[in-house]
Amino acid sequence: MNEYPPQMTPEQAARNRRVIVWVAVIFVLVCISVSVWGFTVTRASRDRAKQTDAALRSVAWSILCYASSNNGAFPTSDKAIEVSTAGVAPPTGKPWPSSYESAMGGLPPIALGTAQAMIGISWGATADVVPNLNTKGLPSTFGTVDTVNGWMAEYAKDKIRERAPGGASAPESNSAPRGEK
Repeated sequence: MNEYPPQMTPEQAARNRRVIVWVAVIFVLVCISVSVWGFTVTRASRDRAKQTDAALRSVAWSILCYASSNNGAFPTSDKAIEVSTAGVAPPTGKPWPSSYESAMGGLPPIALGTAQAMIGISWGATADVVPNLNTKGLPSTFGTVDTVNGWMAEYAKDKIRERAPGGASAPESNSAPRGEK
């Protein structure tokens, strides 16, 4: 048995080089096409995420303004914040934004009706329940949903502290320290 394959003819070697070159060219074209498609999809997704974030931030700000105008009572339907779009801004110096511009975080403004249609809102049954915002499956940047829901939760906690006996400096718990009865 011969250990080495037979020598290729010059025609066979040329044909093999052409096949290798064509495979390499097709591979490079596929890589370029996939990269361009990936960048296009990523850019579109990021643009959509910015729109979703603007909608979340706009609705959250409107809810905070509504609650500030109504002594801490949160809206219980879309119609409630549509009627009261020019509410009083929430107090400054707290863990929520102090102005519409800061709430938007540098994103372009979005109409409230458009924003409400884009996102999901789980309204509370009563005015003391904080609404919960979600993206309805749309892309969003990391942490925006938690941030805007956190603003409203902190606002509700602040209102509870204000209503507690002794105001904002009231202790978290009225129970006696351990060992004392």
